[in-house]
Amino acid sequence: MKKTAKGLILTLLIILSFSFTSCGIVDSIKSKFNNDNSYFDYLESDKIDQISIQSMRDKSFKFLVTDDKSITNMYDLLSKAKTSEQKSELQPDYIFEIKMGEEVKTFYYVVGAYEGNFYDDTQSFTVSKRLDEGILQNLSIIRKPRDFEYIYYNPILDVIKKLDGTLDYSNIKVGIDINSDIECLKYVFSTDIESFLTKARKTAPNVELVNNNEENFDVILRIKNRGHSSTVYKSNITVEDKINNKEYYYYIVGENEYKEWNINVYYSKDVPKDVEKNW
Repeated sequence: MKKTAKGLILTLLIILSFSFTSCGIVDSIKSKFNNDNSYFDYLESDKIDQISIQSMRDKSFKFLVTDDKSITNMYDLLSKAKTSEQKSELQPDYIFEIKMGEEVKTFYYVVGAYEGNFYDDTQSFTVSKRLDEGILQNLSIIRKPRDFEYIYYNPILDVIKKLDGTLDYSNIKVGIDINSDIECLKYVFSTDIESFLTKARKTAPNVELVNNNEENFDVILRIKNRGHSSTVYKSNITVEDKINNKEYYYYIVGENEYKEWNINVYYSKDVPKDVEKNW
């Protein structure tokens, strides 16, 4: 009888032990498949007054998210953001301010699925490209030129290549100044700049973006938009050679025909009269 009782107790202990172990395994599996974080749970409350999204480059470009559906959609995306040990080293493209009464939570955002591309002072997250797409949908309201990245950066690369030989790139520092190109700053993102600089360095190894440090460069390329639409793009690129005290001036004309861009880069002395007349 005693042996039977002991056997029952032992069996119960084994069952309970297996039960607790199984629960632990199940919880562990659930935690691995459940990617939601709780950091943004406050977005589910009704205390959110608004979320403002401000371009870091174009201070005039700012839009507000106030409706409950949009805030919920943003929560759905942010709640699935993965925590990151470090924030992105790229310059942020947007600043997010989440207002709840007197309290304002501030986050910085680098467009693109880069590690640690959404962060505040204490936490860093990697958010999906879908958050990018939500922002870009708002940008499309402002007549963003078709294939902007292509028509904006390629002419700059062309000008750099045209001056290869005239300028000794191996011994000079080249700066790209887009800060005064107000019309286009809202479309400029750090990931695109990084991609552009990588290509530019194949010709000019010491090229960087100008950031309040013009004195550090021997040659500066200044880009200025002269008008754009979904089918037409115009800009000027001025090259200031401080070493030889020279200046080179270029006209950029892009036309979209049959869904393809035809881009011409003209030196000021060679620009067609009809282009100059209609500038």
